[in-house]
Amino acid sequence: MDNRAEYTPKGIAFAPSYECPGGCLHCNIPFDRIDASAELDIAAALRVLREAKAMGLHSFQFVGGEPTLRGDFMVEVVAEGRRLSMKPHRPPTNCATAARPDYLRDLFSRLKQAGFTAGFRVSCDEFHRRVPSENVAAFIVSAADFFDLTRFAIGCCDKNEERSRARLGHVALLMTAMGLKARAGKAKLETARGDIKLGFWAPTRPTWKPLPDSEFIFREVDAGANAENATGRGSPAPITRFGCLGPLGVGYVWIDPDGNARACCGNANLFSDKLIIGNIHAEPLAAIVERARRDTVIRLLAEGGPVALAAETGLTCLLEKKHTHRCELCAAVLNA
Repeated sequence: MDNRAEYTPKGIAFAPSYECPGGCLHCNIPFDRIDASAELDIAAALRVLREAKAMGLHSFQFVGGEPTLRGDFMVEVVAEGRRLSMKPHRPPTNCATAARPDYLRDLFSRLKQAGFTAGFRVSCDEFHRRVPSENVAAFIVSAADFFDLTRFAIGCCDKNEERSRARLGHVALLMTAMGLKARAGKAKLETARGDIKLGFWAPTRPTWKPLPDSEFIFREVDAGANAENATGRGSPAPITRFGCLGPLGVGYVWIDPDGNARACCGNANLFSDKLIIGNIHAEPLAAIVERARRDTVIRLLAEGGPVALAAETGLTCLLEKKHTHRCELCAAVLNA
């Protein structure tokens, strides 16, 4: 098999649980069919981490759900990852746990003792219905006592960038009032303890609940181009052929709370159960990945992403439509 079309995970993405108090309007987690109370067993996660290292995978991340709700899980996985010389990526957080300041500071202290230095990806969205800006500010101010803020990132998921910048400006004012001088610049949230990188992105459409088109930015499909030579006609950039699960892709082995392993760490992961490739409670990680590499759908996604999958499975009609992201196109093909 051409190794350019081979499923090549870059690491492990652990979903300790899907519990989340954020209530984000655009959330991709299908709460209508997922048990948000289920929790991934710590011992099983540590075993998978060791198996991943033996396979040549050297990084891991936390996803969810709100990862900081599972403090014990994070601490033990970080400690084992450090022992294995594996790199943790910045976990996402909506900062809801800042409502429990003693718990949060204890978690920060334990993470630091475990060797965690990656920082966090702080989400600061208009879409957050239940996490006020005060929590975001308090989370960062507290974290500054334990971690290097230059390792942090903060961003907003909203089609309206000006609205996002206004929200970030409000967070900066709150941080200053809490004793950590801050200012929202053009590319960074500038603080007296280090600058935090800013990011803005448009939301992708969840498949499990109806939302109006006005909430999204849509992309055309350029089926004849790849990510390197796309014409870039119009804005935003079109969806092109991109081997998302191949060696140049972005896929991690995503582990659900119930142990199911999914081949991708993108939104289509939860949009369709057809990307479930095994269960860590039933067989070793290496066997799961090896079988996935022989799967036709996984091979096509590794070779040319959802554009190739649609073309090779006779669903070219989907390439004529606009989508909010390549993951939405992938889900449309898988669920057709």
